[in-house]
Amino acid sequence: MWFILKVVIFLSFFLTAISYTIFAYERLNARYKLDPRKLFFSFLKEFLAYIYLFLSWIFGFFPYENYIPRKLGGVKIPTFIIPGYFLNRASVFFLFYMLRNRGFENIYVINPGPFTGSIDDIASNCARIIKEILESLAIESKEVFLIGHSLGGLVAKYIAENKEVFGLDVQGCVTICSPHHGTKIAVFGIGKNASEMVPGSEFVEKYHEVKNPSLYFCVGAEYDQLTIPYESSFIDGASRFELESAGHFSPLFSQSIADAIFEFLKMREKNIIYEESFSSDYSEPLTSQPNL
Repeated sequence: MWFILKVVIFLSFFLTAISYTIFAYERLNARYKLDPRKLFFSFLKEFLAYIYLFLSWIFGFFPYENYIPRKLGGVKIPTFIIPGYFLNRASVFFLFYMLRNRGFENIYVINPGPFTGSIDDIASNCARIIKEILESLAIESKEVFLIGHSLGGLVAKYIAENKEVFGLDVQGCVTICSPHHGTKIAVFGIGKNASEMVPGSEFVEKYHEVKNPSLYFCVGAEYDQLTIPYESSFIDGASRFELESAGHFSPLFSQSIADAIFEFLKMREKNIIYEESFSSDYSEPLTSQPNL
């Protein structure tokens, strides 16, 4: 047991050190001033996050949604979280818990797969699972909210931009540290989806802009060591939230991020209810003409 823990701590420190070395090199080359205090705290948070991710990864293949009590009176539209590259539901457990406690009545986590597949393959698999869950809940409407971390955010965006193909009406999409304009560190990844995250790839060029930016809420971290540059986390015209002294995984444990996501999707839900109410009020055709 102690040997496994030592290996996990070593790998966590090694990966954090390597990624932040690349991060610092790229930022300094871009003449970006680094704050030593922010860099230290970001490094520490990411080191601890890596330890958690390694130790909890195996548990991420077992669903936990039904074991967390629901809190009613918040967001009613079914919401689905899609974890990032080579991650599973264990990585977003704290985010799920915080959102459930804020009143997301129907919130679920979809493990992205296949891990090395293309974004289209992962999106197709996620969309299929989402529709199966909606069917099991006896929900006829296909209106959903999507939340994605890192690669999961690109998958969520891909579904939202091709919702007619996937048969889902995505009414709001939150992306967390997702490389919409690509990330330089993707060249070290494996799998088709890693090559699609390289800056200038066909996927990046096609989807770095979206049809309706108002549907999106983008979270970025100033000291994100995996989405390089961190400005790639934002979509032009979309709402945004930027964390200081935080890296790639830190937002998944942030109360302020959970609050911001809740406020954005709650606002989206209110807009949808208003639009549907407005359209129903004026959907009846005139049966007679007024006297002139």
